[in-house]
Amino acid sequence: MDFTEFEKKLNINDSPHFNHTVPELNKLIQQFMLEIPFENIDVQNGVPISTAIEDIYDKVVTRNRGGFCYELNGLFKAYLDAKGFETIQLAATVHAPDGTQSLAGSHLTLAVKIDETYYIADVGFGDLPMQSLQVTRNKDVSVHDVNGEYRAILKGNQIYVQKCENRQWVTQYEAPFKDQPSEAFTEMIHYNQNHPDSIFVQRLIVTKPTQEGRVTMSNENMTIQKQGNKYKEAVTSKNYRQLLKHYFNIDEQVVRLEE
Repeated sequence: MDFTEFEKKLNINDSPHFNHTVPELNKLIQQFMLEIPFENIDVQNGVPISTAIEDIYDKVVTRNRGGFCYELNGLFKAYLDAKGFETIQLAATVHAPDGTQSLAGSHLTLAVKIDETYYIADVGFGDLPMQSLQVTRNKDVSVHDVNGEYRAILKGNQIYVQKCENRQWVTQYEAPFKDQPSEAFTEMIHYNQNHPDSIFVQRLIVTKPTQEGRVTMSNENMTIQKQGNKYKEAVTSKNYRQLLKHYFNIDEQVVRLEE
């Protein structure tokens, strides 16, 4: 597959050769996350999600959209594989702030092997750093990002991706350290875009990191996190398209917000 336009979108078209190093991987993660938002507009609009790489490429690159984990990490994996990186797919269970968990294995995340060490390289989750996380049993290894401190801890054969909040490590998701075929996510993709209990069906989520924090849009609010401060603006039927365009460069109708 030709990724020329994808590389132009990410401003990495001047890097034709890869040495498959962690700094290179981190640069790709950063550029992807800064340019391509996590969003579930199609789910909100009842548009079926395709995980065919050609369809995701068209949506993200040609139509200037984002997507959720199956789409974004699926596209990123295809690109990394094409460039010679060694990647695996993991089926993760998300831990919600209220202590509940998603259906087991409902989040698709990636790990990349570099010099016999694996690194979480997830561009399809709402709150992760713009760089990889080394999978390690050493609890002192972490990554500092504008939005916090993160780590990926291996306990037994389970990976725990965590964020430090109020001096406590909080698990964001966990996954068995086992490569999963794309077919393993079919049931979960159907659930997350159709079931009334799915958070993606219930609520609009559009988010991406910035160099100074993060911008996030829901049905009710546009939240701007900047250098540790948080600002909110009400989302209405009159302003949501301007907000989508200004903060995410997306020009798309959200049917529920038109009501």
